[in-house]
Amino acid sequence: MQSTSSSVEQRPVRWGVLSTSNIGAKAVSPAILASSNGVLTAVGSRDLLHARDVYSFTPQTRIYGSYQEVLDDPEIEAVYIPLPNSLHVEWAINALEAGKHVLCEKPLAVTVEEAREMVDAANASNRLLMEAFMYRFHPQIEWALERIHTGEIGQVRQVRASFAFDIRGRDENIRIKPELAGGSLMDVGCYAVNFCRAVYGQSPVSVAARVHVEKVGGVDMTMNAILDFGEGRYGLIDSSFEQPMRQSAEVIGDAGSITIPVPFTPRNMEGIVFAMKNGKMSERKFAIVDQYQLEVEHFADCIRTGREPLRGLSETLENMATIEAIYEAAGHDWPIL
Repeated sequence: MQSTSSSVEQRPVRWGVLSTSNIGAKAVSPAILASSNGVLTAVGSRDLLHARDVYSFTPQTRIYGSYQEVLDDPEIEAVYIPLPNSLHVEWAINALEAGKHVLCEKPLAVTVEEAREMVDAANASNRLLMEAFMYRFHPQIEWALERIHTGEIGQVRQVRASFAFDIRGRDENIRIKPELAGGSLMDVGCYAVNFCRAVYGQSPVSVAARVHVEKVGGVDMTMNAILDFGEGRYGLIDSSFEQPMRQSAEVIGDAGSITIPVPFTPRNMEGIVFAMKNGKMSERKFAIVDQYQLEVEHFADCIRTGREPLRGLSETLENMATIEAIYEAAGHDWPIL
């Protein structure tokens, strides 16, 4: 006869999603449905009819006309929060206080202070909280970081990371609304910040930065920063909402380098990593995977086993502190709420 604890571990985690955002409806919800250890139980939206239309692909999922109804559902064990950045702290804390585990989109909060409030709420409720940097679960990133950390390219001296796409003329896009805590650094530059932290395993000791803001009171449309990690180790990062779609990551050591052409969103394509050592280039290819599915499966596994998520909250707080430092170094008042 199977033990009770084993039965609990094998029981799928029942998920709720707050809002009908594109990332939730088109990426994470399908990932939950495809996962080996989760089920999409409910979705909450301020527009009930719209939510029913968006989620018509999963008729077995309950659709509620508010976010709070998802939190009030006693069957929901974990919630995914893809709301605008400015709403993360409110609804994450609401969910944690309702006894739900929380997977919250990046960046976790708008400020370090908000992030600490969320961490305190998670600790007080004895529930898990994780920032949703799905790219960290892709095998190409795990493989690259393992090679870097075992010294295969020697001492790392420089990291370059970029993420940009063009949304000029899309004035209604939430990414460029200051009241929703938008901005290129908050939306895509945070990936570059996170990648540098993942490589070096620490926060930068100092930051220099510039941002381009189109109008007074607006968000940063482009960001460039130099992160100094001490002892001759640097991170050169940039993000933009006014450049062609591109992303890349390169790690340069004193004995070689590793380049990841599409580090953050390699959807529906093979992953590939190039390694240069002793003047010879080699490549490693990775099969197409759903990194969102790998992320939600990891989080659900942590819920069932009691293990801490691999992406810890101390790293999250350090990332938030670096984002704040970049805005301060650039002379950009933040947050603009």
